[in-house]
Amino acid sequence: MSIIDNINKQLKFDKDEVYPGGKEIIKQIVEKAPIQLPADYYEFLSCISGTGNIGSIEFEIESDDEDIGSIPICLWSANRALGMQNEFAHPMKEDFISKVWFIGDDLGDMVYFYGFGNDGFGVYFVEAGSLGFEYAYKIADTLTDFLVNGIGIDFITAL
Repeated sequence: MSIIDNINKQLKFDKDEVYPGGKEIIKQIVEKAPIQLPADYYEFLSCISGTGNIGSIEFEIESDDEDIGSIPICLWSANRALGMQNEFAHPMKEDFISKVWFIGDDLGDMVYFYGFGNDGFGVYFVEAGSLGFEYAYKIADTLTDFLVNGIGIDFITAL
């Protein structure tokens, strides 16, 4: 069973956004990524990166706070992830950019990435305007831990 078939019950998503494929684009990520990305990330990309994908798959976490409602997490398809890496390129942030791979956003000012941060390798998130490990929060060691095992979901809803 793939990650997409085992998504944690706290994460809601539209199964119509799942488009398997994208093998050639995923190969480009393997070649371009400045860090070695885990196999589960590539497996996830192969579940959502096929023809017909709108660029990402949106997950929602229901918040207990009525004022907040649901919290969106958009994880990018392989094609969109490739395109978005340049969005964050900046000479002043080169040391940070060379150690991460951006994988999604929250439809707002937060971005998700894989990287070697202050708490070791894993999935982190940070405000797009404050790129740096000193501002980043580690969610989980792997995408499987986050999306399947639910590690980090409580952390996101608490912020």
